Amino acid sequence: MSKADELAAKLKQKQQTRADAEACADTAIEHWPIQVYEMYHQLEAWLEPLTEAGLNIRRIPTHVIENLPSGETFNYAIDKLLIEGNHHSITLDPIARFVIGGMGRVDILSKGQQRYLLRTETAHGEVHWQIQTTLRSGQPQPDPVKLNEDDFLSVIQEGLEL
Repeated sequence: MSKADELAAKLKQKQQTRADAEACADTAIEHWPIQVYEMYHQLEAWLEPLTEAGLNIRRIPTHVIENLPSGETFNYAIDKLLIEGNHHSITLDPIARFVIGGMGRVDILSKGQQRYLLRTETAHGEVHWQIQTTLRSGQPQPDPVKLNEDDFLSVIQEGLEL
């Protein structure tokens, strides 16, 4: 095999690797809204008793543009989830599918709270959402907690001052 043949083989391999990575990223983006909406559906179920008492929940269509370090750009439609009650609001804003340390991030926007939901995968391939607190300078970051009904309702209680 000549040097040119070796280089041609390496070039083909790198191009295939890049094509595989792009296809994987495309698939991840296609599934991201579905994964977020499944989580929203669970949250809405947990909030059902509050909606019967007057809590307002609605989805707000939005677009996200993600620019990856590789130079790839993804532009996709996804909904925010707005939760209103007691003259306060909380917005769940899915800001990115590609994040360091996770498989997607949804910011929890409300007065006084600096939290977000991070989609993660365990070593055994189990996928779940965690509630994380944004670092404040000089303060230790609390450990993330797995998203469950009680912890989510605590976020709602604090954010809506209930």
